[in-house]
Amino acid sequence: MDSTTSRLRWICACGLAISVYSLYVKKKLEEDANYRPICDVNDNISCSLVFKSVYGNGFGLSKITKLNYPNGVIGCVFYVLYFVSSFFKHQWLCLAQLLLCTLTLFLCVYLGFLLLFVFYDCCLVCLAIYLIHTWLFQEVVRRYRRLYF
Repeated sequence: MDSTTSRLRWICACGLAISVYSLYVKKKLEEDANYRPICDVNDNISCSLVFKSVYGNGFGLSKITKLNYPNGVIGCVFYVLYFVSSFFKHQWLCLAQLLLCTLTLFLCVYLGFLLLFVFYDCCLVCLAIYLIHTWLFQEVVRRYRRLYF
């Protein structure tokens, strides 16, 4: 196994762990109004504000996409699919990974914009996912170049 594939799988595992944590926090917030997650540091650094908002499901795009699952569920599916697909070396699959990762990177920019300019908040879980996703994008580009150039 090459180092790019190994890093890709490690990134997917990190993304999956953060996504599972976000699901845990979202569930606990729904069950207990007094729950205070570890990612709520203060009023300006709060993940629960974002998770409880309309943007916590379907990235706030549910009216357009009809996708109304919690973002953590979508993240879990995304990272598991990337992890599984890393075992295959088909050019079309690698290109699909690159296109999907590019598209979802734009989604991260959109969500980051909302975080800063709509919520005026810093969500540590969100920032972790943005960093992991940027790292994933870099690895997917490296893998594509290594396999096909």
